[in-house]
Amino acid sequence: MDEGRGRRDLAEMARLSYERRLTFGSGGNLSLRLDERTILITPSGTIKGLLSPEQMIRVDLQTGRAEGGRPSMETPFHTGLYRARPDVGAVVHLHPPSCTTMALLDRELRPAITPEGVLVLGPKVPMIGYATPGSAELANNVVAGLGKDNAALLRSHGALAVGRDIMEAFSRMETMEYIAFLQLRCEELGNIPDLPPEEVARMASKH
Repeated sequence: MDEGRGRRDLAEMARLSYERRLTFGSGGNLSLRLDERTILITPSGTIKGLLSPEQMIRVDLQTGRAEGGRPSMETPFHTGLYRARPDVGAVVHLHPPSCTTMALLDRELRPAITPEGVLVLGPKVPMIGYATPGSAELANNVVAGLGKDNAALLRSHGALAVGRDIMEAFSRMETMEYIAFLQLRCEELGNIPDLPPEEVARMASKH
């Protein structure tokens, strides 16, 4: 990917994340793959809605060396995912209120309550075990816990989505927050069924 475009796309998705209240303060981090060796990631300790393209940090996937400033403290799990998943072109980690509520409650997110949930997220969204933010343990948990899935909750922490590009990863994050909101609201009012298994399988085949 052209680096200038990558910087612009990353800044735009960071701004949308903040404006749509998918993250707060300096929380969250977003990244995208420039080529087989290099990613761009948001800088540490910054308000995502105010970032400019020039502030994005280049990181070497093999050495972890950063250029242009101090990258997000969560860089280890971003680089781990890119190394483990050649299909991943972007990673979005945010703290959306409904998803984070689910993560704090250690409650399973159920994408199969709607067709869109299965189409966008797949039939399941794993819960990744807690570890200290920025630690090698969290990086290992994220890579192992996500596996081949494309979205996950991070216990007591937040949410994670990956995609072929930053737009797809962001769309999955926004859809995950929508499903979490619906699930929490419906569970307040009563029982909520999943779609029939045959419909889940049909939707999953289109995922």
